[in-house]
Amino acid sequence: MPKITKDMVLEGYEHKVEVPAPEYGEDALFLVSSPSGREITEANTLRMQLSGVKPVLDPSEYDPSELEMHKALAAEETAKRFLVAKALSRGMEEEWSLEDVEKIMPIVLTRIWNAVDLLIGYSASAQEQIRNFQRARKGKN
Repeated sequence: MPKITKDMVLEGYEHKVEVPAPEYGEDALFLVSSPSGREITEANTLRMQLSGVKPVLDPSEYDPSELEMHKALAAEETAKRFLVAKALSRGMEEEWSLEDVEKIMPIVLTRIWNAVDLLIGYSASAQEQIRNFQRARKGKN
């Protein structure tokens, strides 16, 4: 098994994925690159803050009984768009804001998100956190 080098890690971090966007023209495409670990943590924090869930004793723990579904869903979408903005900024090598991302056609935005999610596994992580909330909630009843 080959030893992993810094160059191998950096090369993988710079990897760009093409996302076709024929809705914008025949050969139109977006380039995305993986958001950093720090940006993924920021997205998780943003999601929790916008969900309106209040920290319990430890700021990394939250009380699932405080979760309001409509806020949680809106927060999840905002976190996804934040990550798409970061992935586009790295991939396209120009700054993309949440407001810019909001202007992308929904069908194309879904395609871009799917590519970003494949790079970082965000949805799988979010699903695990939801399962943990559900287990904790059942334990309170």
